[in-house]
Amino acid sequence: MSGVFRGATGVATRAESGGGGWGRAAEPVGEVLRRWMSRSGVLRGTDRDRIEEAWRGLLGPDAAHTRLEGLRGNVATFVVDSSALLAELRQFRKQELIEGLREQVKTYFVRDVRLRLEKKGPPQRPGGRQEA
Repeated sequence: MSGVFRGATGVATRAESGGGGWGRAAEPVGEVLRRWMSRSGVLRGTDRDRIEEAWRGLLGPDAAHTRLEGLRGNVATFVVDSSALLAELRQFRKQELIEGLREQVKTYFVRDVRLRLEKKGPPQRPGGRQEA
């Protein structure tokens, strides 16, 4: 092993060891993985997390009245707790929301957004009995 120079990391490069060389120094695998993970988006969370974050940004305060129910077949389904907001989102903002999600979430292609009103049971009377 005489004649092999080891850099600060203690890793001999192919060029340094006289093994032919590729023109650049070898890097520790951990550094290569860290760089790949940050570029690929793996470190930023799941598709669900990214969609929820983008949704909150697109809706602003109205996002508090919605929740992501699921992702299936490139369709994001959201539950809305207000019929007025549901009508506004379906009739006036749906295409804008789909385009915004596509633009902001690069790791999951949102083909469509489905919106539905949250089902609530019948009102409860004091004492736990349901009203008829």
